[in-house]
Amino acid sequence: MMREVLIVGQGRSEEFVYALCEELGLSVIGVAPSASAGLGLIESMADKPLLVIACAGLPDMDIADWLQSLAACQREMGCDLGLVICNIPCPRMRDTTEMLASSLGLPSCVAVSPLTSDALSAAIAQASAAAQARPSRRGPHALPPEPEAQEIRDGLLRGEFELYYQPKISLSDLSLRGAEALLRWNHPQHGLLSPASFLQRAEDAGLVDLLTMKVLQMALADSQAWDAAGLRVPVSVNLSPLALTNRHMAEQLIETVRKSGLPPSRITFEVTEHAEIADLSAALHILLKLRLEGHRLSLDDYGAGHASMLQLSRIPFSELKMDQRLVHGAWRRPHMDPILHHAIGLARELGITSVAEGIETWDDWLFMRSLGCDLAQGYLIARPMPASLLPAWRPDIGQLTEQDEAARAA
Repeated sequence: MMREVLIVGQGRSEEFVYALCEELGLSVIGVAPSASAGLGLIESMADKPLLVIACAGLPDMDIADWLQSLAACQREMGCDLGLVICNIPCPRMRDTTEMLASSLGLPSCVAVSPLTSDALSAAIAQASAAAQARPSRRGPHALPPEPEAQEIRDGLLRGEFELYYQPKISLSDLSLRGAEALLRWNHPQHGLLSPASFLQRAEDAGLVDLLTMKVLQMALADSQAWDAAGLRVPVSVNLSPLALTNRHMAEQLIETVRKSGLPPSRITFEVTEHAEIADLSAALHILLKLRLEGHRLSLDDYGAGHASMLQLSRIPFSELKMDQRLVHGAWRRPHMDPILHHAIGLARELGITSVAEGIETWDDWLFMRSLGCDLAQGYLIARPMPASLLPAWRPDIGQLTEQDEAARAA
């Protein structure tokens, strides 16, 4: 637990927070009666506080403006601060406060109300865990330089790319129901790179079609190897909205799968909704041909992008994947219950599979299962793994069932 605390507040709120900190054995190294005073105190400290507790209702600026100022201050100082915001009574406003903080580069922010000793202790632990999990900013080469388009093309031709797979399992019986193929680049200088390091440059350079076909070919080869090892599992391959502008893409995908000898039902194409579909007729032509061939279609990141319900009305999806930003931590955000309940119910009424992404804690698991979600994917279940490890992988049924029994007993 974080021990060195700065309190930003005034009057009874400040006194109450101070008393709670003493009760929890926290060392209060400063108290500021206003937002500007708090910022000035942080800047003046040689040893920065590990945690800042701020009360809503500051006299000189509201919490939204203060978060913006604090984020700028943190960037200048080059440090990461744990942050607890108290006295925001509305759950949805607390949720928005945390989202604003995260978008400003303050991911270790937790908003809590009402403020009690137990609530403050839990919030501090959560903020501390988020701060420790955040990648270090230190070092000029923390992120590799963005590669040039030709370097990406050469890497593809040299076979430097490979797929990692993240399992999808049933929330009811823990059986393996599928695996999502995730592209990685074994860069000769920078090591293993995620798509965040190269995908945007590849899209800008017009390499999406080449990437799409390479990923499909690798997924088919891995599936054939799994068949030989006795594992038959559906694989999901991401299909960029940019690939849906090529009217010949469907024929290329279908022909590649046919040559592999695998049934079309083994390959699901995931369509992200982060971006509006540029050419609707081309996209519908491609996706309809894939469904007619027997492939499954998945609406990825549902609830995070453009016109989710409109997409469901247009395209014959087989699967609905709820965005991890909706799923993770939803159990402690009461207003998420009806939102997720509606999405799962919509999938059920349409006769398609519901999938919860971002299952990272046991609370996430229990909550999504209580809502009747079909499948789960996330770090609690498994992190993405090389293809060679999937045949021997099994979910930690012992751990999950032990926690399940404990939860039922409680």
